Amino acid sequence: MTNLVRLLTIAFLVLGITSPSLANNKKEYYNQKMKEFRGDTAPANCPERTQKQGYFIYTLCQVKGKPIYIQISSTEASEGDESGSLDVAIYEYKNGKLIQVSGADFQRYGFRNNKLVAGWNLDTPAINVSLPKYRNEEKRLLADSRKILSLFGIRQ
Repeated sequence: MTNLVRLLTIAFLVLGITSPSLANNKKEYYNQKMKEFRGDTAPANCPERTQKQGYFIYTLCQVKGKPIYIQISSTEASEGDESGSLDVAIYEYKNGKLIQVSGADFQRYGFRNNKLVAGWNLDTPAINVSLPKYRNEEKRLLADSRKILSLFGIRQ
């Protein structure tokens, strides 16, 4: 009986010690996997250009002729918002190509060579983007990106 109690105590201790390590490994793996969808790093004093069209304000950070990010805000602020605008989405670029789109609904999409290859949000780390509804989303996001860039005179 004493040996059984010792064995159970040791088992619980080992489990308690290794559980956080396993969780951190999973988080590290996930972060490493999503690393390819991080855009170019914007300089601290990125020269931003702003365009307003309808209810939206588009803010472009561009370095050496290539877009780094586009932040889209709505002029219709939500209740209790002090700034007077509400973020809608952020388009991130790497070497001038769309790499990630982050929406206000915490939905994110990752692109490689102008193809949607990954999707994730706070609830699910990965979404099967091979479904037909995501092909339509891919076309819409790429068209939106080209349209917004054309507002700033950038062709893709």
